[in-house]
Amino acid sequence: MRLLAVLGILLAIALPVALSIFLARHQSMDQEQQRAIGYAREVLDRSETTADEIEAAFRALAASRSLDPCSEANIDLMRKLDVSSPSIQAIGVVNGDTLLCSSLTSPAEPVFIGAPDVRQPGGLAVWTDAELPFARGVHFLVVARAPYAAIIHKGLPIAVSNAGQGMSVALLSERGEILTARGYIDAAWFGRLDGSLQASFRNGGYVVAVVKSSRYFVDAVAALPVSELNERTWAIARTVVPFGIAMGLLLAWAAVALARSQLAMPAVLKAALRRKELFMVYQPVVDLHTGRWVGAEALIRWHRPKGEAVRPDVFIVAAEDSGLIRQVTKDVVLEQVRTDAAVLFREFPDFHIAINLAADDLQSEATIAMLRQLVDATGARSGSLMVEATERSFAEPRTVRGIVDALRAAGIRIAIDDFGTGYSSLSFLESLQFDLLKIDKSFVDTLDTGAPTSQVIHHIIEMAKALKLEMIAEGVETEAQAAFLRARGVHYAQGWLFAQPMSFKHLLEALHGELDVTQDEPETG
Repeated sequence: MRLLAVLGILLAIALPVALSIFLARHQSMDQEQQRAIGYAREVLDRSETTADEIEAAFRALAASRSLDPCSEANIDLMRKLDVSSPSIQAIGVVNGDTLLCSSLTSPAEPVFIGAPDVRQPGGLAVWTDAELPFARGVHFLVVARAPYAAIIHKGLPIAVSNAGQGMSVALLSERGEILTARGYIDAAWFGRLDGSLQASFRNGGYVVAVVKSSRYFVDAVAALPVSELNERTWAIARTVVPFGIAMGLLLAWAAVALARSQLAMPAVLKAALRRKELFMVYQPVVDLHTGRWVGAEALIRWHRPKGEAVRPDVFIVAAEDSGLIRQVTKDVVLEQVRTDAAVLFREFPDFHIAINLAADDLQSEATIAMLRQLVDATGARSGSLMVEATERSFAEPRTVRGIVDALRAAGIRIAIDDFGTGYSSLSFLESLQFDLLKIDKSFVDTLDTGAPTSQVIHHIIEMAKALKLEMIAEGVETEAQAAFLRARGVHYAQGWLFAQPMSFKHLLEALHGELDVTQDEPETG
């Protein structure tokens, strides 16, 4: 359990930190993909705008009535279109592999540009790396639909704002042929579109976005190096990881506190059993009609060496959860009751003692033998010993029926404790034989309060009568409560109205008439 506790603490610290880093990575990845998509769209938007200008120029030239495309009038028109277009550097006339004339050259200065590199649908031809004599060292894209051609700077479509170092951008044909590019481009990236207009993903050392034009036969791509993703991840992590560490420490503290509470109580309880710190007190049971003490319930208590008391609802639950409850029953309850009851039954043979059994006690055949030994050791008459168990203990009637029947055969009466507060099914009342039903203090407290639950006690009393069970009311503190119970046929009661739990010494003194039970008495002897 200590190992599990340590592992729990480590996980409590590590998991929030790991989750914070994961979330930072996920968020930065999402941001990088959005950045890549933004750059790819910027390339595509710029390319589509340039393509719109080219198409408009080609339509204007096609509408010209000049029979000679390289006539002076047509060259003047090309110059006007060139000047009015923000993207086009020049407009010319092509024939095969030759630029015959342009808005920057005369018919007397034809330029050889070679065969086109890419042919697009609709009769478009593209030269992807043309070098012209009027601008040596500058590379151009030439887009032609015979006989006209538009000349643009090769870097124009892929010029993006705030481009980071190491970023790759490209414009491609519909078949994946690179029209213009900057940086590393992997042709396999374009297969990731898979019929869609947009895709973003991580591939190798890049976060990649590919965007397809819905109007032209081109795709744009932008790829950001993973180093930027890592930088962005740690930038976000510097914000979220401290929060994760704080949460981790908080969870670790909770794990430590839980581990201490889970580990400490069983360990301390074991030590208390060795040091015999647990002891029994007895709360009298009174006949409501005669006022006579007819029995007492044996209650277990625990006082630490320095005198502090540990509440029964704390250590009994811990004993049940840790598997110590049967040891508590055997070594404390039955051992002390054996000694006390032997004296009590010699002097008051009609008196009864009730002991509480846990659910685990009623699951064990060994309980039968221990209680039979208790009957023999104390000289108890039939009915002088009573076993009380909560409804939860009878939740599986098939399991406990044999033990209940064996105890009753040994002259031990069986009482249902805290009735109405636990197991919701009432079927166990028909399948098991009981002698008494104890009405829980929570129902007695509602008498004359007007609370909605104040009517429950009426039904419990009537049910007990129908099942021919004697009744003991717990927690009776006022004469009005006692009168109500007495008037409705409840047989017995216990509570501070009659007497508080007391040591066995005080119980004997009270039965001998030597003790004034109207005064509060300590539970320890």
